[in-house]
Amino acid sequence: MAVISFGKLCLLINILTACVVLVLGQDDDTGVVMTKLCNFDKPLIDPTDDAGGKYCDCDVENSPPWGIPVVIINCQDHHLQNDILQAENLPQGTIALDLSYNKLTSIPKFTGDKLKYLTLRNNAITALKDKNFANVSNLLELDLSENEIDLINSDAFEGLEQLRKLNLAENKIKTIQANAFSTFIRLEHLILSNNPLGNFFNTSENDIFLKLGVTPRLNMIELENCSLVYIDLSNGVGIDHIVLSSNQLTQIQKLPRALANLDISNNPIRVMTAKFLPHLSNLQSLTMEDMPNLYKLEEYALFGLPRLTHINFQGSRNLTTIDPHIFGKNVVLNETDTILEELILKGTNIRTLNSSLKFAFEQLKVLDLSGTPLNCDCEIRWLKEMQFSTTASCSKPTSLRGQHLSEIEIDKLQCKVEKSWIYMVFNVLLVILLIVLVIVAVYLVYIAIRPRQQVQLRKVGVNSPYARVTIEPNQAENVY
Repeated sequence: MAVISFGKLCLLINILTACVVLVLGQDDDTGVVMTKLCNFDKPLIDPTDDAGGKYCDCDVENSPPWGIPVVIINCQDHHLQNDILQAENLPQGTIALDLSYNKLTSIPKFTGDKLKYLTLRNNAITALKDKNFANVSNLLELDLSENEIDLINSDAFEGLEQLRKLNLAENKIKTIQANAFSTFIRLEHLILSNNPLGNFFNTSENDIFLKLGVTPRLNMIELENCSLVYIDLSNGVGIDHIVLSSNQLTQIQKLPRALANLDISNNPIRVMTAKFLPHLSNLQSLTMEDMPNLYKLEEYALFGLPRLTHINFQGSRNLTTIDPHIFGKNVVLNETDTILEELILKGTNIRTLNSSLKFAFEQLKVLDLSGTPLNCDCEIRWLKEMQFSTTASCSKPTSLRGQHLSEIEIDKLQCKVEKSWIYMVFNVLLVILLIVLVIVAVYLVYIAIRPRQQVQLRKVGVNSPYARVTIEPNQAENVY
């Protein structure tokens, strides 16, 4: 009896499986694949449609680890409309279907028990029907972004218990009915960015998990540009990553303790006060790009964040002041270590950094100061002694303007009040000389204004009445 090797056996199984895939997807009479999406015999759904009515790109690939054939369908930008697609039985083994950039106004009724990835991005879908995805219950990722959906009803996603990622960004969603997301017991990533959800979240109960019915074990949520003025995410026991950029938040309070990555860019926060992000002992990355009003980072603003490694303030053009004790005085006193590795200040208005910050920068690998109006004087001399590159150019003084800080010799970084002894002696002598000149000037003025006595000169000579007179002894005196 011949022994078949394991490799040949796997190859035989793959061939048989591929045949099953093709047979199950073919019409018995014509041999044509039974789907409007895939047809390897005909080039066009409508031969007269030269604008893009081509059949989709349908590829058969071997999926790891056993190499079982699967079908991947790509229908991007094929001008598909609902009169062509109303209900679709997907070819056996289809795991991915991309219908993005078409003209669908509603979601077709797909049937495919193996489908895991469905993309309907950038269509004209206005509403989600109840139980629209009941026949594709094994979906792992669903992308409905860039449509015109304005309402999510309670039964829209019924049956999608296996879903891991849902993208509803860039729609017109104003209302989400109660428990609309409760079916997602395994959901990890939810994207609701660029929807007018402000009134929905800013009124009544603000706890997002109660509002949506989504599990608190959600790992990542994106709420960029949703007109939020307040949000409560404190009950998210599993949330690792939160995006709240481009909203109207003036303070950040209700955040989960397990949070590791936070993006609050482009919010109208003016000052980072003490303990700006309290109790976030697991926070690793903080992004605050393009903050229009932020101008100061106060003392202890980043205190109590022992795992923080990445901070990004890029484009916050009004940011001028970073307190030397922003990480706390205990860091300056070398009582507590920081593990900060990257600090991006690109495009801010930072002119100098206090040397006390060097204790917080001991682990720093990247300090991006490009585009800042840096004063290259003695105050930043300590940066030259650190082991990282600053990518900074000097704005002042004029003699160093435009030069890269990394190329400037350290002795050229001087302050106006920091002079050598020669200049100090010269200044002292100059002061003394000025004092002497003042004294001389005062004396000359005094001489000039002092009143003068009238002096008459008389001629003295032999014939002068003032000539020498000799007085002889009185003769009468000798008689006695």
